[in-house]
Amino acid sequence: MAAPHESRVYSDFARFYDSVFGRAFLDHEHEVIESINFRPDQRVLEVGVGTGISLDAYPPYIHIVGIDPSADMLAQAAAKASENQWGHVELRQGDAQALDFPDNSFDYVCSFHVMTVVPDPVRKMREMVRVCKPGGRIVVINHFSSPHPVLYFLNTMINPITKHLGWTTRLRVQDVIDGQPIELERNERVSMLSVHHVIIGRKADSITA
Repeated sequence: MAAPHESRVYSDFARFYDSVFGRAFLDHEHEVIESINFRPDQRVLEVGVGTGISLDAYPPYIHIVGIDPSADMLAQAAAKASENQWGHVELRQGDAQALDFPDNSFDYVCSFHVMTVVPDPVRKMREMVRVCKPGGRIVVINHFSSPHPVLYFLNTMINPITKHLGWTTRLRVQDVIDGQPIELERNERVSMLSVHHVIIGRKADSITA
């Protein structure tokens, strides 16, 4: 699968992302972010911040670092941050599969609609857990394939088409959470009619090898 910055969704379509894809994603992202009980001065990492459509949902009393591999997407996010004078937002170019941060750096590590885009989602999840502080939270919203065998098979039928645009329809929730040192606090669809799934997990206070 193409890396995110090589995908048409993340390059040719960057100018239209908010109007085309943002409408489908925005409400879900804001609802989940606004449900989180952030505390002042906490550090939050958003992996795959894209055009920054989620940024206005975060409270101004936390520090947000948003990374994305796409310079085109980050330029739009930076314009939003500048226009709104979001001094609590920091934007960087970066790789979701090799996060350039020390272990245990963030209180929350979030990722919205990116898990099925990266070439190696398990490695991405592992990196998210690594940079999250013990007792911190991993927050993911994404489309995941159904665990039901028949529905999963139907998802795989369209995968050859979607992978050319930059994402897979074959990824299941268990594929990314199995073996991770997190305790699930939420694992459900955002609504009965939605295909989007929300995962919130607490990183273990101590990890033994």
